[in-house]
Amino acid sequence: MASTALAAAVDRVRTVFAGMTSPNETGCTHCYGEEEIALLRTPDEPLPEDLMISFVHKTPDHFTDHPAAFRRLLPQFTAYLASGRFEALGYGSIGHGRTGWHSWPEQQATAVDQFLNVWWLDTLATASPANSVDAVFAACADLRGTVTPMLDRWAAQPVGSLADAHLVETIDHWIDDLINDCLQRVTSSWYWFDREEPLAEIQAWVLAHAPARLWARNADPLLHFKIGLLALPYDGRWSEDVWANAPSTS
Repeated sequence: MASTALAAAVDRVRTVFAGMTSPNETGCTHCYGEEEIALLRTPDEPLPEDLMISFVHKTPDHFTDHPAAFRRLLPQFTAYLASGRFEALGYGSIGHGRTGWHSWPEQQATAVDQFLNVWWLDTLATASPANSVDAVFAACADLRGTVTPMLDRWAAQPVGSLADAHLVETIDHWIDDLINDCLQRVTSSWYWFDREEPLAEIQAWVLAHAPARLWARNADPLLHFKIGLLALPYDGRWSEDVWANAPSTS
């Protein structure tokens, strides 16, 4: 069940984008029927969930007006994200990140930004969130085109909070990719974008913020060791001398 804050953020998106359509939408008739495309020209009519999910994953060239199509979809889509039922979360690019929403009118951009902020903070503050923390992180990075806001808000959480418990689990999932200079498990959608990958930013953040919080949680010493490898040049992470100091896993 969504928190009060998250429900309010979804409701604001619904209010701000109510009645919006893509009025001249002709869409991709190879992928969709005329009746399906017509729904993008029809205000406030709920879409079948499978159709909505298909639309949100498509690239901009599937639409006559990609930003307008997403404005039409946002009320239903943000409610769906907040429900925790989006099974593909974190495993495929979400087209909203390519709409240029940051430059939309202030009321619209603020509603989207606040939804993403609240969704992320709500996930960090929930013991067993409907979607995993790393899946929500990947989706927010995809939707925002940056990882900085999520990392900043994570670092701002109190030491010893639920956010630290999530950090242990998430870094354990990420660390092997990070020490291999890979983002596959962190966010698999970056290749869609004409922008620099945030690999170095994430590695530096983990190195700076994770160790103290993990020690407080008595995390696996091998995980601490691997995090320390991020301070070394890539080739240095794999030397026999370095790994001779690795904690035993037995």
